[in-house]
Amino acid sequence: MLAKFALRNIRRNSRRSLVALGTIAVGVFGLLFLQGFFSGLIALHKENSIHSRFGHGQVMTKGYWGQAFEKPWEHWLEDPDALMHYLRLQPHVKAVFPRVQFFALLSNGRINVAGRGQGVVGASEQSFFNKMNFIEGGAIGAQKDGLVLGVGLARALGVKVGDNLTVMGQTVDGTINAIDTRVTGIFQVGMKEADDALFQVQLSEAQILLNTQRVESITIGLEDEKYWDGIQSGLLRNFPGYEALSIYVLDQVWAENGERFLTALLNIFRLVFLGMILLAIYNSASNTVLERKRELGMLRANGESPQDLIQLLVLEGLYLALAGAALGILMTLTVHVLSGQGIPMPPTPGTNRLLPVRLHLDSSSIMLAMMLGVFTSTAATLLSTLQVLRLSIVQAIRAAA
Repeated sequence: MLAKFALRNIRRNSRRSLVALGTIAVGVFGLLFLQGFFSGLIALHKENSIHSRFGHGQVMTKGYWGQAFEKPWEHWLEDPDALMHYLRLQPHVKAVFPRVQFFALLSNGRINVAGRGQGVVGASEQSFFNKMNFIEGGAIGAQKDGLVLGVGLARALGVKVGDNLTVMGQTVDGTINAIDTRVTGIFQVGMKEADDALFQVQLSEAQILLNTQRVESITIGLEDEKYWDGIQSGLLRNFPGYEALSIYVLDQVWAENGERFLTALLNIFRLVFLGMILLAIYNSASNTVLERKRELGMLRANGESPQDLIQLLVLEGLYLALAGAALGILMTLTVHVLSGQGIPMPPTPGTNRLLPVRLHLDSSSIMLAMMLGVFTSTAATLLSTLQVLRLSIVQAIRAAA
């Protein structure tokens, strides 16, 4: 019976009810849209980092990461085959990639430019590292003398796909060595520091250049990020002399710091939208309750308890909150569908290319936005109701007379 009266009271003043409904819907839409947008932006940059540069994590000798050594190759992995064999046997590991990093000069015969090279197994990396965004040509693949480089580095050298480049570097013995390569692709990963300096050659060619068979690190590709902790703990138990670094360590700019910054920013926006909902609904509910002082006074004179009236009015607010939250969720899902491949955004700080951001919506974020919207609007209704019920029956009846 109480629910029936609550629904009738909502229909009595359709204009005010629609305003309250719209306010809640816009508030929930704002909460959910921002949650989805920020989550999508974080996921986009993380996916870009994983599948263009770092994988889900890398294994190095303990204490190597973040340190500068006069002879870094002395701290590289001595027996990478045993480590890779172990990793390949682990569940949820898609692939492992031995790599070596070095600094070298690239020359086209006229211009010499310094760059940061990576020796990779091109044939095996091609399928996993599929976010390098080649703007010209493609991956090294199986081409023995292939080389790919960032767009900024290619621009500095004035080269295009098919051009020859000589890579000159220092061997582990301190002598100068060089290899001849051919440009197979020019990429733009979106990070300026990578696009201006990074290039890749075959691992076998890099080892010839450096005159060593060691590798610096093993990059791990997983089925999903959630399996990293299990892989990391198992590896540290079996290989105590190594350390496994996740994407959050390898790419602190976006995978860690970026996520923390955007999460903090999202919490600020949440407070703003919740405050907007609270004030708007409180104002609307207060006007509604004040207009119904005489009605409420008569109900109390007729024997209804203040608790009964609180239940009635809060139930009205709850119905409006649920309907408004559902409408806000529907609006967000509609925007998500209409946005298609994503919302085009200008380059973020530290990047140099457009990235379309898709809303990242899941059941937990939808439920959270709905609960926040419903709780805030219901609380606002309760506060306005208590304001009027503090009046005595006689005061309530005379106030509206």
